[in-house]
Amino acid sequence: MRWGFWLQWIFFTVVGFFLSLIFIEVGVRPYIGALSGAIGGGVIGLTQWLVLRNLIFRSKWWVVVSIVSWLLIGASSLGALGWIAPRTEQIWLRLFHGFINGAIVGGILGLGQWFVLRKQIYQEDLWVIANIIAWAIGLPLGWLVGGLVYGAIGLFIGEVIGLFVTWFFVAAITGIALMRLYSDR
Repeated sequence: MRWGFWLQWIFFTVVGFFLSLIFIEVGVRPYIGALSGAIGGGVIGLTQWLVLRNLIFRSKWWVVVSIVSWLLIGASSLGALGWIAPRTEQIWLRLFHGFINGAIVGGILGLGQWFVLRKQIYQEDLWVIANIIAWAIGLPLGWLVGGLVYGAIGLFIGEVIGLFVTWFFVAAITGIALMRLYSDR
């Protein structure tokens, strides 16, 4: 697995988020719940599957696991955080809650995806940890950027830009992890 895979992983994940916006309007809790999570998870899972389909055995389950994981996240008190802007404009609260909530989301997604990746990559348990790290970094960074852009221009599109940052960093970190874990098998 080379850097071309990593770039494809980032590109298709971010494109998946962009395409999910056709069906899901970025909002605040509790308005972005289980259905939005399932739809968004399905779109992103499908675009990620395009990268994984020739590498992972039974890769079609990646889409199913993405739908179920995001449905569960959306049904929880967290809401579908991949499409949620925080209600506060206080930067330190965005960073704190983004870190905590991101780690939880990463754990749930990583565990779901682990069922697809197990026995196909080296040290597959590290995939869950990589997701926790990716979301614990990506979500607060995205919420930080979203808050700063929103504060500067006064338009909600700033929050959407912040979520693009989230998905970019999550994809970059999980892409590196997937490359390492897959190449070490």
